[in-house]
Amino acid sequence: MDSIVEFGLKSYDTTHPNRGIAVVINDSDRREGSEKDVQDVEATLKGLKFNVRTFRDNTKKEIKKALYKVAREDHTENDCLVIVAMAHGTKDHITLKKEKLRIDKLWASFVGNKCPSLIGKPKLVFMQTCRGDKVDFGVASHETDSTPCSVDPAPGIIPMYADLLVMYSSYDRHISVRCKDKGSWFIQSLCQVLRANIAGKELISLLTQVSYIVSCQTSTTSDGETVKQIPSINSMLTKAFYFVPKQTQQIS
Repeated sequence: MDSIVEFGLKSYDTTHPNRGIAVVINDSDRREGSEKDVQDVEATLKGLKFNVRTFRDNTKKEIKKALYKVAREDHTENDCLVIVAMAHGTKDHITLKKEKLRIDKLWASFVGNKCPSLIGKPKLVFMQTCRGDKVDFGVASHETDSTPCSVDPAPGIIPMYADLLVMYSSYDRHISVRCKDKGSWFIQSLCQVLRANIAGKELISLLTQVSYIVSCQTSTTSDGETVKQIPSINSMLTKAFYFVPKQTQQIS
């Protein structure tokens, strides 16, 4: 009989003095309701003691420069990094001031050894953008964000994209729903979960709850067809992550 192998999931170090920096990016062009998302996500992240840096309606060049600048900062005393991007988009790009930026450029400055003080720390990216034009069960009646085995460990060496998590608001090649007065399904659900009593709750379970809340929402077309949405998580995290309470908040 094969022996039973027991696995113990380790946790990321969250004993640093600071939670970390949160970069919020929003392009409001033809995206009514996006400002509510910005305000709510700012308040939620500040409530978690993040140092929030918000960029509204910036060019592709400006955003790339801002992200590079953040990557050059010292994150030694921080638990993690968060990036929230809200814009029109496609499968691989977001649109900033009518210019396309590859989505992976948002985290390119932080993976591997690009940002030494973030090595081994979670880089959490949340994308509120369409990933195509496919619709779950019909055509959306709201606006959308679419564009017209065992191995031996090697001490001290980690994979290039380890500790990165990207959560998309919708499934591959599908649209994301955004309401003019209430904001987007995904961002509002994310804020709802992160504003709750999450001490002791592991990150992936929290994000699974976000997906559940989004999946429960429904819109209908003028023809009575049902519109649904489901977020997608691409996780390269190697440990469990918890938002442990912090006593102080970094000054922006």
